[in-house]
Amino acid sequence: RVNLHPDFIKTLTKDENCLGIMYDEMEHSIINRNLTLTINKVAKHLPVFPLALAKDVVIQGELLRLQLKEFADFHKENGAKRFIGEHVFPVLFHSFASSGIIPNFKSQKESYSTLQYVNAAGAALQYGTELWNCVDLWNYNTFPGHSPKEMYYNLWFSYLAGTNRVYVEGAGQFFSNDLPNEYGRMYKKFASYERRKYRDYSVQDYKPEIGVIRYDDTYWGQCDPFMWRPILFGNKNLKTSKKAREFTRVFHVITHGETCRNGLAWDRVSPWSLRPHKSFCTMNNVAVFDDRVTKDKLQSLKLCFLCGHYISDETIGAIIELVKYKGLTVVSPRRFCPEYIKRQTKGRFSEIKDGSGKWIVTDNVITKKTKNSVKKFIGNKGEMRFTFGDKTITLRIAKDGNSFEII
Repeated sequence: RVNLHPDFIKTLTKDENCLGIMYDEMEHSIINRNLTLTINKVAKHLPVFPLALAKDVVIQGELLRLQLKEFADFHKENGAKRFIGEHVFPVLFHSFASSGIIPNFKSQKESYSTLQYVNAAGAALQYGTELWNCVDLWNYNTFPGHSPKEMYYNLWFSYLAGTNRVYVEGAGQFFSNDLPNEYGRMYKKFASYERRKYRDYSVQDYKPEIGVIRYDDTYWGQCDPFMWRPILFGNKNLKTSKKAREFTRVFHVITHGETCRNGLAWDRVSPWSLRPHKSFCTMNNVAVFDDRVTKDKLQSLKLCFLCGHYISDETIGAIIELVKYKGLTVVSPRRFCPEYIKRQTKGRFSEIKDGSGKWIVTDNVITKKTKNSVKKFIGNKGEMRFTFGDKTITLRIAKDGNSFEII
């Protein structure tokens, strides 16, 4: 990893224009063991932080949290106003945020921008951090790999979705012969329009109606033995599993089948990845939380999915209360259900009333029964909907998947 000298950090951050220090694609480097170095034959599968090579997902994840916090604290103690990490894939936002690192999701890249946002927004909401967004003009090794129009709508989406800061990676593309080209003109159009448009909310005002809770094990669908090794946290002892795949299957349901049931990015080696890239997918007021989210962050939820390796007792307790007294509907595998619900389950699918809410208990969320049970919560196909305070923003996605209209 890049280790900056304290004197360099202090000198750099004295400039009033320095907003902080950002680590480029830090999450990508961690989970894929510095893949770029491997591809360029500089080194082979080097970890960013020392790996314990634990055989337990939670032990490895908690070690990483400690390492991330130590790394972020080092930069801030030496003068950085902020420490920010870029995310290529929709994982580790919560581990970063809980360690004092501002989550910063990439748009129009490997995953749907919408999907990246709901993961990052959940982390920012849960841990009270800012939320940044990198609109990236790269598309694999093609630059620019996205049209000026797609860039414009990703900037506009970022603004409407309450991010605190947004920037374009590859902004040198804005000019041709020292004059603004179409990229430059679209960027100026966005910036000028934004300044005329008053936005009285931020991500901290987000009121999600659908929650996804899991221990972030870094799984996004990796399955290729060379490029995207089927391991978790970059640890060869931690293999992908059915518990890890629950996360991707939940999104397959939430997005009306627009995301792959086994992955959340175009990088996954599968027939699904042959589909043309799109920036936006159906999403109805969704936020992803980690295993330690508290009840106060879940008050606006109407539907909640529990999945993955581990969820804390405190969080499970909060869910039980919200079901009984707030009418929450929960979709969960049997292992996360309270004992009195487990005793009532029958077969592979059970729908059990509990107070004013209910539990849908299943080990397979993509069955027709489960989909029918949650259909009323997941909104209209082809729309993105987000509520901030008492204001709801609804966007209808264009056929190309790279633009939208406000409705």
